[in-house]
Amino acid sequence: MDILIVALKRDELTLASFRPKRGGVSFLAAERHPLAGDEQELTRLLEAAARVPGERRVVLALPASQLFMRELELPLTDRAKVRELLPLELKGETALDTDDLSFDALQLATGRFLAVWGRSKEIQEKIELLKGAGLEPEAVTASLYHWEKIAPAAGTVAVTDGDALAAYRDAKPIYLRALRPGSGDTELERTVAALEVAHGVKVERTISFARTSPERGVLAQARPALAEAFADDAHAAHDLAGAYAVAASLADGSLLNLRRGALAYTAGTQKLYRKLRLTAGLAAAVILLVFAESGVRFALAKRDLSSLDKSIQVIYKDVFPGRKKPVDEVAEVRAEIRKLEGAKVSSNTLKFFKELAIAKGDGVTGFYETELDGAEVRLKGEARSFQAANDFKGRAAALVDGAEVTDIKSRPDGSVTFSFRGKLKGVAQ
Repeated sequence: MDILIVALKRDELTLASFRPKRGGVSFLAAERHPLAGDEQELTRLLEAAARVPGERRVVLALPASQLFMRELELPLTDRAKVRELLPLELKGETALDTDDLSFDALQLATGRFLAVWGRSKEIQEKIELLKGAGLEPEAVTASLYHWEKIAPAAGTVAVTDGDALAAYRDAKPIYLRALRPGSGDTELERTVAALEVAHGVKVERTISFARTSPERGVLAQARPALAEAFADDAHAAHDLAGAYAVAASLADGSLLNLRRGALAYTAGTQKLYRKLRLTAGLAAAVILLVFAESGVRFALAKRDLSSLDKSIQVIYKDVFPGRKKPVDEVAEVRAEIRKLEGAKVSSNTLKFFKELAIAKGDGVTGFYETELDGAEVRLKGEARSFQAANDFKGRAAALVDGAEVTDIKSRPDGSVTFSFRGKLKGVAQ
């Protein structure tokens, strides 16, 4: 996501866009507008900037002169913990109650911390101004606190934009100060001399990005990443070095941010929650579909099992018509098959029953008693008529020797019961 730096001064508005990349940011575009104190004109310019398509991370950069600083000696090294401690540490030492101030901290090369704060009411007013124009900033800072991004990695140097001064030793801050408006070279030289005495250092050179300073040679003195970000455009790098430093700090997560506590940025979190709600909704829909599919599969499987049970019951009744209350049809059929397999005539028994079922035809409605004793076969069954029983005898003669049908008894409905016996063909006695 691109980064938009809104540098707001009393008499000037600068809008600079950067794109994060590996190891830093690259410059996209910028525009500068003079301000005459007309808030409507400022709002119009901000609204025009907000109409640019695409999502951007917005940072409001204020002049360092509108903020306050103090060096503190604290027995901590964690910046987050120092930030929480500052309101208590400075309570009673600021013009306003610390509850009306917004704090952050910056660690110096000496191990001390630079406490930075601003008036919450003034910061809130500027946030609301940008928010109303559609450019709500996620952070509020000043470029002064990020000039280590443009200071050379080695040596003791001072960096200035004409409105503030920062001194670095090997790119670590040792001194930061906002200059009085309209300060010239004399004030700058006096400030450099004072910091040399106070910190016992020798400033090797001063890198100036002030409007009145020459652009030539600036890129050669600054960190190489600055030239790379602006594709060696010395003019753009000279004018927008501060905005670049803020964007680079936001990209790597080291930004000094005064939008904390009651002023904390929540729009990004709300967007994330909305995305998470959508994701959670989709996940819930997928889970419901999975459960629905599982339910359908279970219902189909249950229906198939029920159909299979009914088929087994029908087969069981055909095999054992005399058994009225089966306990486990499948187990009973398997047990009978095992008995048959263990008999002497096991090689022919199942084949015989299959052929017998074919031989009975439609005239014989079923057998309710079957007995095999070696080669002897004895059956009791039901037929539709006397003739049907005799016809079965003729068909069964192909399966058994000495087929006989006896004990034929008539029923009121015309059907008969009969007994059948014979000897299996091809089975030794």
